Amino acid sequence: MKEIVEYTEDYKVAWSKYVADSNTSTIAHQIGWKEVMEEGLGHEPRYLLALEGEDIRGILPLAMVRTFWRSSYVVSLPWIDYGGICADDFETEKMLIDKACRIADGEKAQFLELRSIEKANHNLSIREDKATFLLRLDGDPEVVWKGFNAKLRNQIRKSEKSGLATEFGGIESLPDFYRIFAWKMHDLGTPVWGMKLFESILRHFPETAGIILVKRGEQAVAGGLLLSFKNRLYVPSAAAFRSALKFCPNHALYWEAIKKGCREDYEYFDFGRSALNSNTYRFKLQWVPEPTRLVWQYYLARLKDIPSINPSNPKYNLFINIWKRMPLKLANYLGPKVIRNFP
Repeated sequence: MKEIVEYTEDYKVAWSKYVADSNTSTIAHQIGWKEVMEEGLGHEPRYLLALEGEDIRGILPLAMVRTFWRSSYVVSLPWIDYGGICADDFETEKMLIDKACRIADGEKAQFLELRSIEKANHNLSIREDKATFLLRLDGDPEVVWKGFNAKLRNQIRKSEKSGLATEFGGIESLPDFYRIFAWKMHDLGTPVWGMKLFESILRHFPETAGIILVKRGEQAVAGGLLLSFKNRLYVPSAAAFRSALKFCPNHALYWEAIKKGCREDYEYFDFGRSALNSNTYRFKLQWVPEPTRLVWQYYLARLKDIPSINPSNPKYNLFINIWKRMPLKLANYLGPKVIRNFP
C-alpha cells in the first residue's frame, strides 16, 4: 500500500537515487534545491514522497511562499523554471496532487502552482504562456554552427571580432556576474534576487553550477549562471550591460556555453524560460526556432482565476517605472526583500 509522507533527512540518499534513476526528473527535483529554497530565498520547503513499503514511487518538491501582505502560495518550485510531480504512475501522481492540495488548503494558500513540462491528467487549471528553448547539441560544435541561420552566425562572428573573451568560473566569479545582473534587473524595473540566492546555488551544487563571464579587456560586460543536470546544460539567468550590446556579448556568452556543452557531451543546451513574445523570447528564437511550451498547472484554492504575478502584467507598470528611477544602491538593498514575494 502506498502512503504520502513529508521529507526528512533520512530519505536524502533514497531521494537522490530516485531522481537519478527517473526518466522524468528535472533539475528542480534535486534535493539540493531544498536548501536553496530555505537559505537563498527564505521559503519553507514541504517536500513530499510517495512510498510503497521502503521504496519511493514518486516525489513532489514544494515551497511555501509567504508574502509581507499576508498572502501565501505553494509553489513547485519558486525561481527555477521547472518542478512539479515526478512519479511512476497515474495513481501516485494523484496521491501527491491530493496531498499538495490539502497542504494549500491547510495553509490557507491562494493557490498551488506546479511548474510542469507536461500536463498531468488531473483536474487542474493550466497556463501555457511560457516556453523553454532546447538546442540539440553534437560532439562537434561545427555541426551545431551549421544549423544556425546566417544572421545569427554573423552576430556571433561580430562578438568574436569585438575583442570579447569568455571565462568559466565558480563562486569567485559571482561578484562580477551579480554586479551586471543587478544593474540589468534595475534597468528593467524589476527587483533583483539577492546574491545570497546565487551563493546558495553555487555552494549546494559545487560540481554542476558555475559562472560564465564575458569580458572586454579587464572589464566583465556580461555574465550568466550555468547549471547542468543529466544530459542538459542550462543558463537560467544571464545579463549584459547596455553599453556593451553593440559588441554582441550575449551571443558570445551563449555560443561559448554551447561549445562547452558539445565538448562535454551534453545532448541539449537549455536557454531557460521566457514569456511568449517577450524580448528574451524573440532573442532565443534565433537559436531555437521551435521552443518547447511549458505547462504550468494550478489548484486555485482561494482564487477564481489563474494568477499573473509577473512584470508583464500591466497592473505592475507604475511599480516598474518607479523602480527604474530608484537609486541603484537602494534598489539592490530592497530588491531581495521584495522579489521573494513573487515566485
